[in-house]
Amino acid sequence: MDQKILSLATEKTADRLQAFLQTLREDDLANLLQNQAVKGRAAGALLRAIFKGSPCSEEAGALRRLKIYSCCIRLLESGDLQKEVSSEIIGILMLEVHNFPGPSLVELANEFVGAIKEGNLTNGKSLELLPIILTALATEKAYGKGELSGEDYKKQLIKTLCSVRWDLQYVIQLTSMFKDVPLTAEEMEFVVEKVLSMFSKLNLQEIPPLVYQLLVLTSKGCRKRVLDGIIAFFSKLDKQHSEEESGDE
Repeated sequence: MDQKILSLATEKTADRLQAFLQTLREDDLANLLQNQAVKGRAAGALLRAIFKGSPCSEEAGALRRLKIYSCCIRLLESGDLQKEVSSEIIGILMLEVHNFPGPSLVELANEFVGAIKEGNLTNGKSLELLPIILTALATEKAYGKGELSGEDYKKQLIKTLCSVRWDLQYVIQLTSMFKDVPLTAEEMEFVVEKVLSMFSKLNLQEIPPLVYQLLVLTSKGCRKRVLDGIIAFFSKLDKQHSEEESGDE
């Protein structure tokens, strides 16, 4: 089946490839891609072919794209892929994001928020995709019955993301991720307050890299709030240390 897909993908038009993909069950296609990726056998070429035969202009194509994209996110988090295969898949997924319609982008972003909230990230590799999904979403003019713009949806998603629990091992990675997302002043405040609230939950040796990522993020704004928060944290830490020393004496 994979050879037929790859063969049809070499044709000038995608008509026959599209017709063949429509005869396949989405679960079978996802399983095929997963097996090829784990074995390291032309997974990138197969993924490109599937996207080529799944135009967003048609509902079936858009749904197939979404299913395959979600399958790839789970694959990246599984830890079963070779480094080269993971990098190739991430590169393809990044390029394809801007071809997705607004509803699909919202669904993909919600999938990430759900995974972070439930603590379902295994290695955080897929987080590389979230900034570009949020960036693409922000360019959408309107989506949904309430005619919310993509920018409004992005704001809601960032607010939700900053209100859920973050697994401690991904705090630095999530903070770093936001430097690649266009943020409004209000969104920046959500992120900064969330990150500052995480300081007291981390081990002391994890604080310096987090401070660094937070300072990099201040190129977007909130510099005074960040500096005040960092100073307040270390002042409190110093006071606690002094009290402990006094107690020991």
